[in-house]
Amino acid sequence: MAAVSCGKRPGPAAAESAPEAPRLASQLDADLRRVRAEVEKLASSAAGLYARKQETLASVDRSKYAFADNGSFHKPLNDGTAAVWISGAVPITEEVREVAYLTEPLDRELIGITRDFPEVNQAYYNDRNSLNRIYPWFDAVSQYPPKMNIPEFNFYYLADEKHNPARSGVWVNDPYVDPAGRGWVVSAIAPVYHDGTLAGVAGLDVTITTIMDRYFKARDVPLIVLAGNGMVVAATEKAVELLEMPPLKDHKYLETVKQDTFKPDEYNALKSREHGVRDMAVSILEKNSAAVDVELAGKTYTAVSVPVPEIGWKVVEFVAR
Repeated sequence: MAAVSCGKRPGPAAAESAPEAPRLASQLDADLRRVRAEVEKLASSAAGLYARKQETLASVDRSKYAFADNGSFHKPLNDGTAAVWISGAVPITEEVREVAYLTEPLDRELIGITRDFPEVNQAYYNDRNSLNRIYPWFDAVSQYPPKMNIPEFNFYYLADEKHNPARSGVWVNDPYVDPAGRGWVVSAIAPVYHDGTLAGVAGLDVTITTIMDRYFKARDVPLIVLAGNGMVVAATEKAVELLEMPPLKDHKYLETVKQDTFKPDEYNALKSREHGVRDMAVSILEKNSAAVDVELAGKTYTAVSVPVPEIGWKVVEFVAR
């Protein structure tokens, strides 16, 4: 059972023994700020292509694109650059196909981003007609459901005028299942406008597996990252054991992804079976408490919380008292 005492700050001994949370939060914040800045550059590059449409179209080899048996339009061969797929959610007219040709110069940038940013697992551009240009290449026809309506997904609509009137780079910061097959991801996205209309959305995905490998596996202390909705984004093994959580497994693709899909409630601290864990999460996420005493596994810990402002997460370290 878990009990909690809210609003307390750790004493000197606890603070001295809790160096990991501030360091991890700072590293995450800096790395993710760089990713968001990069997706804004990618969006700017895409917008520039629309302004040079005729010049760009004249230089593209259209023969490497074709219709698939299911009616989608794609680039069937892996030539070392991006995969391209148009779902058919809207009629695939010549004008729609031209977006595939028009965005081909983005490939160099997509490849460069995944090479230069180890946090980023895939880079892409989605347009309003349900076109997806994405690197690294994969067989999009078999991975995606036919006639998938890309603007209905969070990695598109959260960048639109309603959700993002500033037209800046933003984060899809609650982990969701990537339709492209990468498992649980969060995404930095930025809108692309042409003639005042949303033409598409650029995106960079960071998988939760990468976050675990890059920031958590080498740390031998109980640490978790909480999203704003209470979901445990990532955790060290010691934290999983301490909170008696199910193992943080990646998503298994038993079928194609047809809608926004999020983690189940068993990974949500605000919905934990343990009353103390729920109260702790409320104190940290809703009351912005910097430290909360909580009883876990028969011992008292101070949950030290440090914000990651870039993405709206909290790094929480459990320090034995």
